[in-house]
Amino acid sequence: MEVIAIASLFVLLLIGLPIAFALSLAGLFMLYLLVNNPKVYSAVPQMMFDSVDSFLLTSIPFFLLASELLIVAGVIQYLIKGIDSLIGHWRGGLFTVSVLATAFFAAITGSSSATLVAIGSVLIPEMIRKGYNPKHVMGIFAVAGGLGIVIPPSIPMIVYGSVAEVSVGKLFMAGFVPGALIAIGLIIMGLFVTSKEKIQLPSKANWTERRTALKNSIWIVLMPLFIAIGIYGGFFTPTEAAAVSAVYAFLIGHFVYGGLNLARFWEATRKSVESTSMILLIIAGASVFGFVLSLLQIPQTLTNAVVGLNMTPYTFLLMVNLLLLVLGCFLDITSILLLTAPIIIPIMNQLGIDPVHFGIIFVLNMELALLTPPLGMNLFIVSNITNQPIETVLRGSIPFSSVMVIVLLAVIFIPYLSLMLVR
Repeated sequence: MEVIAIASLFVLLLIGLPIAFALSLAGLFMLYLLVNNPKVYSAVPQMMFDSVDSFLLTSIPFFLLASELLIVAGVIQYLIKGIDSLIGHWRGGLFTVSVLATAFFAAITGSSSATLVAIGSVLIPEMIRKGYNPKHVMGIFAVAGGLGIVIPPSIPMIVYGSVAEVSVGKLFMAGFVPGALIAIGLIIMGLFVTSKEKIQLPSKANWTERRTALKNSIWIVLMPLFIAIGIYGGFFTPTEAAAVSAVYAFLIGHFVYGGLNLARFWEATRKSVESTSMILLIIAGASVFGFVLSLLQIPQTLTNAVVGLNMTPYTFLLMVNLLLLVLGCFLDITSILLLTAPIIIPIMNQLGIDPVHFGIIFVLNMELALLTPPLGMNLFIVSNITNQPIETVLRGSIPFSSVMVIVLLAVIFIPYLSLMLVR
């Protein structure tokens, strides 16, 4: 039966059925084989509703709305100009600008794709025009876009916290140091790969230009600080912070920068509803398939098997990371989390692995999933922005991906890196 359950899911995925419907249909098929009781079928809609009926999950549409409002209002250019006025004249300075701007926007949105579209669509053409190697430019943006799911707030962290029943506030706090390490590593790698390139360096901005640029960018720079102080100062919960961020984005987009009108507000709302619906449908579908897994006692069986092998926590984490890397080639982040969580979390608890530590490891691994074909979402986004083949983007991302691998291994073997702020 276990083989039939997994096989039915993959058959549905191979024929091109969306993951949300593949999960729910595979679960219904297995319920028919296992139970075949009409009363069980009638409970499925309630099961799906209960899986998304969570106060914590309501933060997802608000964070997505905040990011879309900032994008359609066109305020990202002010953030980029503010950072560029300080360091844009350095050799390789635009690489540093791109990473810092991506990190700032990631600290607002929690979305990798939104971060990459907002920053990359502005900076990638500009960097290529100024003589930066297109391959390196595409590579660093494909990798830096992943900061959107590591630097808090992070939508995958919210979903993981809901599934694993872990404090999202602790997960957010635990993501700061690994995210900062990746950002620093990418800046160093960017300076290294550009050290011998012939680049058109802009003139150094004077203090008047800097004051103007920083004054124009101050409201968007304050936004992640305002959210962080609110959450960690105990003024509001992560869910309330999401709502506050959406209101803040609307206020600065309309009243401060003047780029947000009714038509653009409607466009941002529509896009955020579409993205939210996709995530919640996957969660609902996974609840049905997860129920089948529990009926088959697959999590319990695997937990007993792993414990019986006397496996060390580090060996288990390395094996899990290999599994996640393979799944990341074919499935999106939310699907991987919801498919593997019912199996991995019981084993993780049995081996004494901190759930916050594992949550950061999972998110770091999923950064690599954004770069692994054939799915590789960030590869597709950069390819669309530059009209370059995905293979070219992939080759350019390799040196920068090595930074992520190093940080992932460091976090696995040095839990203090992810837990120092939590403890």
